[in-house]
Amino acid sequence: MGSNRLIYFRTDGNSQIASGHLVRCFSIALACQRAGMEVCFLVSDEESFRLLNGLLSERENADGNATYDISVINLKSALYNHLEQELPEVISLLFSPSSAVNPLVSDAIVISKEIIYFIDSYYITEKYLSALKPLVKTVYLDDLQLFDYPVDLVINYDIIPDDLMPSYRAAYQNAGKLLLGAAYTPLRPQFQNRQITIKKRVSDILITTGGSDPCHFCLEFARQILLIHTGKSCPTNLSSSQIHNITFHIVVGKLNTDKEKLRRLAPALPLLQLHEAVSDMAALMEKCDLAVSAAGTTLYELCALGIPSVSFTMADNQIPSAKAFHQEGAIPYIGDIRHAPDRVLENALSFIESMTRMSQPDCFFNATVSSALESFPKDSFSFSQRKTAHETMRRFVDGNGALRIAAALKEL
Repeated sequence: MGSNRLIYFRTDGNSQIASGHLVRCFSIALACQRAGMEVCFLVSDEESFRLLNGLLSERENADGNATYDISVINLKSALYNHLEQELPEVISLLFSPSSAVNPLVSDAIVISKEIIYFIDSYYITEKYLSALKPLVKTVYLDDLQLFDYPVDLVINYDIIPDDLMPSYRAAYQNAGKLLLGAAYTPLRPQFQNRQITIKKRVSDILITTGGSDPCHFCLEFARQILLIHTGKSCPTNLSSSQIHNITFHIVVGKLNTDKEKLRRLAPALPLLQLHEAVSDMAALMEKCDLAVSAAGTTLYELCALGIPSVSFTMADNQIPSAKAFHQEGAIPYIGDIRHAPDRVLENALSFIESMTRMSQPDCFFNATVSSALESFPKDSFSFSQRKTAHETMRRFVDGNGALRIAAALKEL
């Protein structure tokens, strides 16, 4: 059944909205191809176009220059934050065979394919979906519950406690089918079937904010580590002796506006490694014992490997999942950097201080840590509890969510 499916992914990624939508859709697209379906992306701007083609090139290089037959179309009438104006162009494209995925395939073959229109955008409207619903099978990847989406399938991979599952289902009355819960997290193939070993001593720490860093966390963190390294002041008890054998791996996303400043800072800080254009994030994460991360898809990736972590938020849509990970005992939430940047940085350093203090490694919670952490178990990051956190994280996410979504699309 899958070989007669043509999946259009409508999504974007740019300096305003970061790259998460593109990355997760790309993971699903690869799984769809593996299941025998054809794939085409529709984007609204040149930046999204370049980012997506970059992901495709990275994947081809990772697979030994394999070729992936994925087309990318930059819509002429689209704006990433005003989808309705593109509807005439989208509808025309969906039903114009000459605009199909592969121009070498005849119109007759394209017409015979069943089209599925897959949308991942926070700017979706009910009018947009209602216009498409009678014409084509529609799928929406959701994490905001903006309204009751009139689509054939809704996917929401939130961490959903059992007692909240009925309310989630009730929120999607207009959807034909539902895929709910972290089992459907669409991670990249590199996160499948990988696992780390929890070590007694912490030697490598990952710092990441995803594709962008609008609140300049990476730069401020690096500056603070430099001060500690040179024996200057620190808002916590973290000392130069605690970090001299640690390597801090800072991921500099494609849309990070502090790239040049970080590059200039790096030579003065030998324990700092900058990572740009990371093609195998799973391999980098595997090297690390701890992580400080902005909330978002990265938290699910960290769970798939089981790397003890703390998270912070820098966008409204990140808050529910960050708090859910916290409440489920998987990843403590250390605050919203937009409203309390100093506190988030202080909490991150406190976390690291406790993990590198070998004499008393039981707890990173001290008087400086925000009240948001008070309900989290106080011994949660001792060595034994880091192992427990590792196991808890792995239970939530196994890395195979994209394959499960592809299977559902094949049967839709």
